[in-house]
Amino acid sequence: MSLARCAAVLMAALMLLATTPARAEVSEVKIAIQFGLVYLPVAVAESQGYFASEARTQGLPDLKVAVQRFSGSPAVNDAVLSGNVEVGAYGVPGLLIAWDKTVGRMDVRGIAALAAHPFILDTNKPNIKKLADFTDQDRIATPATTSPQAILMRMAAEEEFGPGQYARIDKLLVSMPHPDATAALLAGTISGYVATPPFIAPLAKSEKIHAVITSKQILGGEEATGAALGAGKKFVDANPRTVAAIVAALDDARDFIAKDPGVAADIWMKSESSKMPRSEVLQMLTDGTLTYSVAPTGILKFAHFMAKTGEIKKDPASWQDVFFPVLGGRQGS
Repeated sequence: MSLARCAAVLMAALMLLATTPARAEVSEVKIAIQFGLVYLPVAVAESQGYFASEARTQGLPDLKVAVQRFSGSPAVNDAVLSGNVEVGAYGVPGLLIAWDKTVGRMDVRGIAALAAHPFILDTNKPNIKKLADFTDQDRIATPATTSPQAILMRMAAEEEFGPGQYARIDKLLVSMPHPDATAALLAGTISGYVATPPFIAPLAKSEKIHAVITSKQILGGEEATGAALGAGKKFVDANPRTVAAIVAALDDARDFIAKDPGVAADIWMKSESSKMPRSEVLQMLTDGTLTYSVAPTGILKFAHFMAKTGEIKKDPASWQDVFFPVLGGRQGS
């Protein structure tokens, strides 16, 4: 073939590539989230149209995003694994367990973190000043046995009682939804509850309640990411622009929350039909209680502990092992 002929063939191929439509991505994404202020970026991105606008930027003008609410990481994981939703919001331990158990199959990993915030072990007993003061008759509420709250209590127990003693706290742990646990602690039917925003607010106002230990103390001065969005590798590989749009929309939502926390508070209260005083929600959005960011923090501290205790088999060397590369060079831990 002559040089001129080769050049003509190459030019034709390039023109074909330039005029061929990009491979189609999904037209609808279902995102499963849970309840609480940590999920505010998703609610804001939906309410303010950021998912749609960032999808258009990615060349996806018809993408629709539907947000559904579930209770607990196990329910979210079931929805992701069954294909009922494409993206799910996991508590950090739930994401680590999903990552660990789906390698070579669905390969679930994180897409983006949502927020870092405090976890506070509160009690209604004046004599309880430290974890060791809880007796066998006491009960401490957490959302689930694999929740961040439960893992933090095991971390605290090992620090309190010595190496390998993390399971000593398990007999005191009971699973309760956040609203029920808040009401039970105030009523005195349980003696401890590991609270998160927004449920820390009404407890902080009560003279009957005081904090025993916080996640920052347990984790050595760092606030940990409470939840992150995750998905399977097949979906992420087939829909890179969709995933990029989701992450960009969460960035937009973070900026909106910082700029207009009052409207953000209204969006959250409406999305969850919350009866909490608006002033309390607004305070938590402006006093540094929550740090909204798509880059995760504290992931490795959870992972190393869970690997040591056998809750996951693999111990990631980096937080990037647990997240897809869509976050690029963001700084996390």
